[in-house]
Amino acid sequence: MSLKGITLTAISLLVAVPTVSAHTWVEYLYHISSTGTFTGQPGYPIGYLPRSQGVSDDEHQTKILDTSTNPAICKPLSSSNTAQYPPLQAGAGDYIALQYQENGHVTQPDLTPRPYRGGNVYVYGTMHHQDSDGINDVLNSWTADGKGGNKKGKLLATHYFDDGQCFQDAPGNAIAQERSAKYGVNQLACQTDIQLPTDLASEGTYTLMWVWDWPRIISNTENVTEIYTTCAQVNLTGSKSESVKGGSGIKFGNNKGDIQSAAISSQVHQLIEATALGIGTSSPAAPTGLDEATPTPTPSPTPSSKSKGHGGIKTVTVTAEPATVTQYQTITMGVGDDNGGQTSTQQSSSNTVTAVPTKETATSKGIPFPTSLVPVTSVHGFLKVRAARVTGHARRGLI
Repeated sequence: MSLKGITLTAISLLVAVPTVSAHTWVEYLYHISSTGTFTGQPGYPIGYLPRSQGVSDDEHQTKILDTSTNPAICKPLSSSNTAQYPPLQAGAGDYIALQYQENGHVTQPDLTPRPYRGGNVYVYGTMHHQDSDGINDVLNSWTADGKGGNKKGKLLATHYFDDGQCFQDAPGNAIAQERSAKYGVNQLACQTDIQLPTDLASEGTYTLMWVWDWPRIISNTENVTEIYTTCAQVNLTGSKSESVKGGSGIKFGNNKGDIQSAAISSQVHQLIEATALGIGTSSPAAPTGLDEATPTPTPSPTPSSKSKGHGGIKTVTVTAEPATVTQYQTITMGVGDDNGGQTSTQQSSSNTVTAVPTKETATSKGIPFPTSLVPVTSVHGFLKVRAARVTGHARRGLI
């Protein structure tokens, strides 16, 4: 069966699967060719099960509603049937698409108060995965330069859950009808595009961790943690991708006629797409300076000033003055590391005081980072503050 046939068959299985009440997990991994299309056979995540009637969502996904106990981020390695559902084969520097279904979370976004474009997806990678790796060890801990948290892995990409084009067949649904007319297909899977680090070994196993952060907003002072994860192993091969060898990145052709088996250009060229959570139709404030800090298909060394203990990392501190909910957010972006990587670490705390205007202070002129923090006077105000980025610290009840 052809690659396109595999993709179409997978999507067609969704017709009989209820949406909205279901959730989402990565189902397939594809190698992205130098022209932006998927190539080769798909790989499968840890613990993969094909969709079928009567199979519970819980058997497919890892669902985390409480991070206080630091639950495991991945299904046990022993749950995989690698003989029937083998991992993806890829090499250092390769681009990979992780494919999943929207299950109504794109086409019906207004059922409950949720983050902008269905929340954020973070993809982390490690050569040292163990079943005991917990969600708090990874989410908002590992950084793009590999120096965050326990230093076992790194952040590879961040994108929105809604990739801007995916949808499932939903007669009468405005979003589905609009996208169907635009792309000329009845259904289109979502995807998260990443690049493997260029310094990986020529053999071994590299583990990817796909984390969907989708909190539910309850009131001015309460939100409910809701995180879904999928992990996948990649068997490393000895050769690097054509795009890495040539140093010219992926050259996207006219893939409109084959959109179901093609990567998304904007994701490939901006791997760090979402650094904050927005809400509803309100997008988060976009960070500037990503040209310096974000890995791209053609990374090049960027001069940076050196500071004690940070090896050229630029730090921008955004401080909101007292408000009913005040967050102090520190974004640390690293430039010029060995892999052309980017670091984004965030911390927040909260106080209940009198609302006053906000301001921002930047310690680096190179990377200003605007904030969307506002005084909280209503649920709408709370959602805007939540959009500034509630970290794992908040979810664990530390603020």
